[in-house]
Amino acid sequence: MIVEWSDELAIGIGIIDDQHRKLIDRIASFSEAVESGDKLQMEDTVNYLIGYAIQHFGAEELIMIRNCYDQFNEHRDEHSWFIKQVFELHRKLVCGEGMTREDAAALRDMLVEWTLDHISVKDKRIASTLNSFGGPLRK
Repeated sequence: MIVEWSDELAIGIGIIDDQHRKLIDRIASFSEAVESGDKLQMEDTVNYLIGYAIQHFGAEELIMIRNCYDQFNEHRDEHSWFIKQVFELHRKLVCGEGMTREDAAALRDMLVEWTLDHISVKDKRIASTLNSFGGPLRK
């Protein structure tokens, strides 16, 4: 499964779009690692995803709180689900449990599908709602 950034994914909040662009690049790296069977590259990408999730989701959630976003709890729950999946992937990769190429491909597909849906639907909804206020966004 190939994933790459396109301007259609932009939500119009520069700092968030930049972070999303980097996320898409890293998921593409994970996809390449799955195809080549490169466990070290998979681990490197998963380590990045852990840091990314904590930093990016924290920033996004702070923007939602500061702007009284009414769907904050639902959005935060999606972030929590993603973090749980990434930590489980990390555990499988580093704890010697073993991961077949099919398992890795299924996880890759989940990462791609969740990320694209989350950005193009959920994150765009945040931007649309916050922009409808008409005033400056509190970052």
